[in-house]
Amino acid sequence: MSHFAFHKSALAGLLLFGSQFLAQAQAISGSTPGFAVTTGIVGVAGAQTAQLNVLNLQEVIPGVNPALCPATLEFYDATGTLLKQLAVANILPSTAASLPFKPPVPSTAANARAQIRAVVVTPATVVANPGSGSMPTPIIPVSIGCNVMASLEIVDDSSGATHTFTTDLRAVSSFSVLPMSAVR
Repeated sequence: MSHFAFHKSALAGLLLFGSQFLAQAQAISGSTPGFAVTTGIVGVAGAQTAQLNVLNLQEVIPGVNPALCPATLEFYDATGTLLKQLAVANILPSTAASLPFKPPVPSTAANARAQIRAVVVTPATVVANPGSGSMPTPIIPVSIGCNVMASLEIVDDSSGATHTFTTDLRAVSSFSVLPMSAVR
C-alpha cells in the first residue's frame, strides 16, 4: 500500500468513525499547524549563502481583498537543529518573502561545508460546521490556506552567482486534532 493511499484510508476512517465524536462541535475557526514542505540536505561552503524564497501564487484581483498568507521560513542542520527562522505575517499576492542564511562552516578546509535544509510552514485555518437540524451532518474539516511556491538557492558571496537552485520540496507528514474546547 502506498504512503498516500495509507493516509487517504486513515483520513476516510477518521471521518467515518470519528465524526460521531465530533458531531457535537460548534462551528469553529482556529489555527492549525498547516502544511510544511522541506528541501533535501544541501551543502553550503564558507563563501556561500543559502536563501529560501517563498512566492504567494494568489493573483491580484482588483476590488477583492486577498486572503492572508502567513508563512514561516526555517533553516535546519543535518541533525534537525533549528538554525534560523523568519515568521512572515502576510505575503501579499504575487509577492515573495526571503530568508538569507550564512551557515557556520565547521572548518576552513577547502572542501568544508555546512549541511542544511530549508522548511516552509504555511498555517491552515480549519472551519468545522456540524450543520443544523435534529440529525447533525458529519463534520468535514475544510482547510483554507495560501498557495505558495518555495525555492532554495545557494549563492556565491563574491560574485552573487547562483550555484544551486531547487524548487523540489517535499511535504512533511503531520496532522493536528481539533482542540478539546471545540467539542461540547
